[in-house]
Amino acid sequence: MSDRVLALVTEGEEAARELPMPVIAYFFITFALFLVALAVTWSFRNTAYKVQAPRRGEGTHGTASGPDAARH
Repeated sequence: MSDRVLALVTEGEEAARELPMPVIAYFFITFALFLVALAVTWSFRNTAYKVQAPRRGEGTHGTASGPDAARH
């Protein structure tokens, strides 16, 4: 019985694989992807304000146009 256990333990050691890159390379790749995601997020700042429809009474200043023209 102990021979079988010893054989399984030695097989487990042989099955271990090394990483294809050093561990620090995984950190740098992950950090670079985080910076790219941050840059994409940062590029969309204040876009909601730019796309927002003007509120009632703002933007037109007395001109009667658009769907609110009949209400004036």
